[in-house]
Amino acid sequence: MSARFAYYDRDADIAWLPTGDSDDVVSEEVEWGLLDHDAGSDEIVGVEVWSASKRLPAELLATLPTPASARGAAA
Repeated sequence: MSARFAYYDRDADIAWLPTGDSDDVVSEEVEWGLLDHDAGSDEIVGVEVWSASKRLPAELLATLPTPASARGAAA
């Protein structure tokens, strides 16, 4: 995956934060969301936080674009 951007979906209350790049991702469900791993190296390349408004600072969430506008914002 290239050109990955962070976003916050306010309706779903999910924040997605990329930490790397991969063309082959495997997702691991954890208590608070998902960890996306590169299938070959097992490196974490993304974090999806569920109930983000309860787990992350409001100041951070306010800086993240919505999924529809995330293509124009750098992660």
